[in-house]
Amino acid sequence: MIYEVQIRPTTFADEKEVLGLIEELENRVFDCGIFAGIFKSYLEDPLTLMKVAVAEDDRICGFISSKGQPLLHHEGLVFEIQELIVTSDHQGRGIGKKLIESLKPELSRLGAKSLEVTSNKRRKEAHAFYQSVGFLNSHEKFTIYF
Repeated sequence: MIYEVQIRPTTFADEKEVLGLIEELENRVFDCGIFAGIFKSYLEDPLTLMKVAVAEDDRICGFISSKGQPLLHHEGLVFEIQELIVTSDHQGRGIGKKLIESLKPELSRLGAKSLEVTSNKRRKEAHAFYQSVGFLNSHEKFTIYF
């Protein structure tokens, strides 16, 4: 069965619903003021792409954000998915794939060299999903937290 969702650019009006999705993704409550500032900066940045998936009941059931930057070692523009979530009750319906696919025309228009994603090592289901939609496990990521 095909599940119909509308994929559209994220707007300022989506902030509260996107916050709820990010809180679900990270399983914690965020500071609304800090979130609002970052959300605004994402919307104003021409190299940050954000889309939402809107279900048949007009509620946002998915979100993707991707930030681009020119990198010397790639000799061009590289985008990285920063956040991708589909609510648990809408997973398994192809919405995540549709969100990723919705970025590709814009990435192509911008001349992007690649689209990358980092996923926490404990998110094994996410890893399987990313590989199923064409991502290759090509890097290791190392982090210093402050």
